[in-house]
Amino acid sequence: MKTIVKYFVFVLAMQPMFLLYCQNNTNEIIKAYELRMDGHTEEAINVLSKIIRSDSTNALAYFELARSLENDKKIDHIIKALDYDSKNLKYRFYLANLHMLEAYKAMKTNNKELITKNLNLCTETLKNILAIKPDCRESLLFLIDIYGSLPEEIGGNMDIAKTYLKTLKSVDLLYAAQGELILKSKEPDFDIVKHWKTYIDTNGESNEALVKLGKAYLMTNKKVKAKECFNKVINRDPQQVILYLDVARAHLYGAMRGGDKQDKELNKFKENVLLYLNTAVKKPQLIEAWCYGWLGMVEGRLGNNKLGDEYIDKAEKLIPNYPRFTAIPAIDLAPNVVAYQYKSYFSAF
Repeated sequence: MKTIVKYFVFVLAMQPMFLLYCQNNTNEIIKAYELRMDGHTEEAINVLSKIIRSDSTNALAYFELARSLENDKKIDHIIKALDYDSKNLKYRFYLANLHMLEAYKAMKTNNKELITKNLNLCTETLKNILAIKPDCRESLLFLIDIYGSLPEEIGGNMDIAKTYLKTLKSVDLLYAAQGELILKSKEPDFDIVKHWKTYIDTNGESNEALVKLGKAYLMTNKKVKAKECFNKVINRDPQQVILYLDVARAHLYGAMRGGDKQDKELNKFKENVLLYLNTAVKKPQLIEAWCYGWLGMVEGRLGNNKLGDEYIDKAEKLIPNYPRFTAIPAIDLAPNVVAYQYKSYFSAF
């Protein structure tokens, strides 16, 4: 009996040390995330691998490691995170996105077997989230997007999409309006701008709704109108200056289509990227590097090779392997922040 009592005394005495150790691990995981955001991915992976070697059941470390690794290794590590924290819906939502990404890649090669497999894994994961949190608006919209956007032969089902939309209408009006847009967008006379104007007339001119309206203008090649919407948002919330990069991308896509306005579109791209870069708001290095990389490519295309090289050099100094795709790099939230980040795989904006 005395031995048991001594054991419990020892455990109670060690508890503060154990809690401190766990807290230190969380701090280290956040440091690894910050390293990754600054372009030091290998250093971040080393930090996380060290944590896992000493604390092999640390779900948060596995989650952040999944976000740090290359695509083919991500799923294994997020599944590990769920092994040790099976009810964490943020991890499940991230896993659903990974499955959707694999399905999307399979669509590019028309590999129907892989499309079906990964879509099923994605929708099953989202449904598991809703079984625990029926009002998860991001999961509901994700399912509407899958079932409502895809053709029937690879998994689309308009009836199922409408069922989820009915639920979403009782959860969040803005998300429901986005769901309605997805289902109506196939109609020949559907007007995306009118859709969001009607929403604003009914529900008010929130920043979120103005962003949706601005992006609708971009989708219909009305860039000046889009920028007017975004300026309203930025005047209210200066942190939203990243919206200028969406305008820049719209001009970039215009240039990519060719024609006699190509140079004008490239100059407008530059104008909006520089507008973003010259604001006083703190900017993620990953996005800064993306901006300078694209400025370098555009200046080179316009014949300004010296300036183009200077911009490329800036990009490489910020992030040696900076992103070169046209989409604005996604900025992950800190690993300990509970949030669900969803962006459609079927829309440029």
